[in-house]
Parts: sequence; C-alpha cells; structure tokens
Amino acid sequence: MKKIINSPSDYVDEMLAGLVAAHPSLALGGEARRVVRRAEGARQGKVGIASGGGSGHLPLFTGYVGKGLLDTCSIGNVFEGPNVASCTEAIKLADGGAGVLLLYGNYGGDP
Repeated sequence: MKKIINSPSDYVDEMLAGLVAAHPSLALGGEARRVVRRAEGARQGKVGIASGGGSGHLPLFTGYVGKGLLDTCSIGNVFEGPNVASCTEAIKLADGGAGVLLLYGNYGGDP
C-alpha cells in the first residue's frame, strides 16, 4: 500500500476538514470551502494578508494561517494552484477595512 486515503476525489476536502477539526483557531470559508481562514475572522483596521497554494507535496501555506501571520489561504487541488474564485474569496475574507496584502508565489507548475 502506498497511500491511506478514502477517495482521490475527496482528498483535499477531507484534508481541510481534518485540519480545521485539529486546530479550532482555523475555519473554512468560501463557497467551495477552499479557503482556510482565522476562525475569529479578519481584524478590523488591520491590513489583511492572504496567500494560497496547492495541496500536493507543498501544502505548507495553510500552516501560516494564524494570529500574527496570514489571515486567509486559498487552496487548490493536488499539484494545482488555487482557482480565481478561491483567491477572490480569500481576499474578501481577509479584508478588515485597511486593504489586503497578497502573497502568492510562482512555481514551475503554474501556467
């Protein structure tokens, strides 16, 4: 056996559900529930910080969501960056009224 997963098509959603279940300071947001956010929401008057990334070998961006770090992180499929809708939702959820700083990288798998 190489992997312990229920279904490849459900992997990302189940991984995100497990992440927020293990960390009560986090919640899922957005229509597709592909935005990890601070459970307490954006802090009013603070510049929000949003990022994003895929769910393959480097799903590390979700680990930066928390007090003093990222407010939101949009999540893509395995080895895919997040889609535009997820990124837009992450920006809106990070907005505390003072603007939002976007920290998105570019890697070899991006088109």
